[in-house]
Amino acid sequence: MRLPGFVVLMAVVLVGPGCGSGASKAPGLPPLVPVRGSVLYQGKPLEGVAVEFHPLFDMGAVKFSPFGKTAADGTFTLVSGNDGAPVGEYAVTFTYPDPKWDPQEGGTPADRWKGKYSNAAKSKFKVKIAEGSNDLEPFKLD
Repeated sequence: MRLPGFVVLMAVVLVGPGCGSGASKAPGLPPLVPVRGSVLYQGKPLEGVAVEFHPLFDMGAVKFSPFGKTAADGTFTLVSGNDGAPVGEYAVTFTYPDPKWDPQEGGTPADRWKGKYSNAAKSKFKVKIAEGSNDLEPFKLD
């Protein structure tokens, strides 16, 4: 069973504090390495884009997808309990939640791109995360 990234994040928070990059203390989580990147939409940075990395490899007992959210300058850092992601290859997806969505009301925020970039099986964005720090090339969405 694959768990959404935020579920794994909450599990790690409840288990105990994490350690620095490159290691994870939660049982079953593989070691993590730092991952940073940016998203450009029509050539410009865009704030609030949800970025999710879907593993194309077997990462072990706990299945999860590292995720991040872009800042005003379009940059993001992946998180999954600690900062980073396990080493391996990923399909990357993007959603642009409606700013009117209120998490207090529940439900799922509407994607302003209507799913154009959110299907991992059809994603044309693939990356390999290596040992050490990973500063990715910008993801260019049209």
